[in-house]
Amino acid sequence: MGAPNAIDFALIVVNYGDPALVAGNIGPDVDADSGALVVLVDNFHSPESRTAAEALCCERGWEFVASANDGFGAGVDRGVAAARARGHRAFITLNPDAVASVDVLRALATHVTEDPLALVSPFMVTGQGTPHFRGAQMHRRMGRMRSGWSEHDDDPVWANWLSGACLAFSATAFDRLGGFGEDFFLYWEDVDISRRAVELGMHLDLRPDLLAVHDEGGTQQAGSARTKSPTYYYFNIRNRMLFGRRHLRGREWARWVLASPRESALIWMRGGRRQAFTEPRGLWAAVRGLLAGAAQVLRRPERGSRRQPGIPRQPAALPHSGEGATSARALEPAEGSTVRVTVAIPTFRRPDQLAALLAALPARIAETPDAEIDVLVIDNAPEGSARATVEAAPAGVRYVHETTPGISAARNRALDESRSADLLAFLDDDEIPLAGWLSSLVEVWRGHRSAAVAGRVISVFHEDTDPWIIASGTFRRPQRATGTSLRTAAAGNLLLDIRQVQALGLRFEGSLGLSGGEDTLFTRQLVERGGTIVWCNESAAEDHVVPSRLTRDWAVQRAFSAGNGWANVNLLLAPSSTRRLALRGQFLLGGGARIAVGLARHRYGRASGHLVHDARGTRTFHRGRGMLAGARGHLYQEYARN
Repeated sequence: MGAPNAIDFALIVVNYGDPALVAGNIGPDVDADSGALVVLVDNFHSPESRTAAEALCCERGWEFVASANDGFGAGVDRGVAAARARGHRAFITLNPDAVASVDVLRALATHVTEDPLALVSPFMVTGQGTPHFRGAQMHRRMGRMRSGWSEHDDDPVWANWLSGACLAFSATAFDRLGGFGEDFFLYWEDVDISRRAVELGMHLDLRPDLLAVHDEGGTQQAGSARTKSPTYYYFNIRNRMLFGRRHLRGREWARWVLASPRESALIWMRGGRRQAFTEPRGLWAAVRGLLAGAAQVLRRPERGSRRQPGIPRQPAALPHSGEGATSARALEPAEGSTVRVTVAIPTFRRPDQLAALLAALPARIAETPDAEIDVLVIDNAPEGSARATVEAAPAGVRYVHETTPGISAARNRALDESRSADLLAFLDDDEIPLAGWLSSLVEVWRGHRSAAVAGRVISVFHEDTDPWIIASGTFRRPQRATGTSLRTAAAGNLLLDIRQVQALGLRFEGSLGLSGGEDTLFTRQLVERGGTIVWCNESAAEDHVVPSRLTRDWAVQRAFSAGNGWANVNLLLAPSSTRRLALRGQFLLGGGARIAVGLARHRYGRASGHLVHDARGTRTFHRGRGMLAGARGHLYQEYARN
């Protein structure tokens, strides 16, 4: 049993396939510790393995989290969410093929509790006792890996990183980092989170006095003692490019790209030359990884992302745009004073969901004592069907009826009705705000004085949801570190500084009212006119997805709509007819490329039985169709009313 004042911690294990390895590697000493919570995140492999994983958790008293196979990073993020719901603030990832005693785990948990801005790993050995991990380093210019450690992470060529096979971190660190990078799927996500931590002023600690065992071979070997699996080659090569795109700019990024063929070959060579004949699938996987990584060359980097791995990022500056914005800032409430906030909820014929949202708001309002809060419901149904729901809600909810159809008209009515407020917080009528939703938004706004603050929306599904829907990524929304600057944002959880919005002359585009994309255009214009948008990872609202949206037909329709909306928004932003013509050509080419790549990926997924490739290939195909339609001038009205 743990000591009476011992630190509680959660052990996050992401499993794929038969959980027997996990069952054998987590010892009875962990189960016997009253302060230890084991969270088993089961990435879906088969109904049999899912059943076995759930049974193991019931038998051992562990927390079970069922997950689509979205990769290691997504699995860790879901495990952390489950542990936090149980009140835990210290977390340790442990691979299924790794073993650590409860004493080692508790020492790691104590370290990150006492130093919440640290990421910590122990030394690791193989089952035979040979060294496996004593720190790792990445070549800053090429992405090549080696064993080693620089005490102060000050080597100009090699940057430290910690292994996700056994990695401890606090809730504070997790929130600041915005979780793991879920796009990596497998490999490099630990390199990415290590370097992001350094860039955000945090630090990496290696504990040589603590020892874990990691028998990596069981999950990576293919046909010989040296050969790796095709999955290993594909994701290591592909994710090297993804990492570079996210962390490098200019000459550093160009040098990284030019080194890719050689570095990819060296990754493949980790399995030896003979594998070209004994395991040709590995060579093909390496080629596919290089091609997938090459697609990162065309990606536009996120605004505010890092320039050089390991170089700390400067704190975000306060907006200092044009004269209008300056005068608007002068009118803002003083630091620490009470702010006036309007919570605006546009609604259209969702009485039950609206009632649930209104019932949840008083608790969120009570968490924000330094604000005067006004709740406003904008009913966009022609018959005014939300009036009865509002009248039955807790006191203090304002009701207005906006008869002009479309979400743009409803959002513009919210802007008009909140002219006397300092801040306007948008929520969709099918969401439920979680603890800290509004107080976190206001706190981040006070710290940055940005024109907008965006928070998370978490999709919640029924247990019997089609695995294809989850694998498609239709409802995946990335997390980011709090304070990250954004180029655009959705309005489902969005706080606006009313005075800055007024100074920038912003309104929601009426022509997009029935198609969607009005929030994308609005926030793009906000940034182009000198405003700033920052991310708040602590603010979250749950979107309980209705069954009608959990179908493959709806996912296909949404992919088409997203591609079509993206094309139309960019065409509306084009400053001249010449630029619009160039964009049409770009979207014709880009849409055609997505159709070809998506179709190939879909067919590969069907042939191989790989659900993620099948589903995401289908989405890419239909997104390309939407882009082609937009390039030809078609605006798809997803929310058209009969």
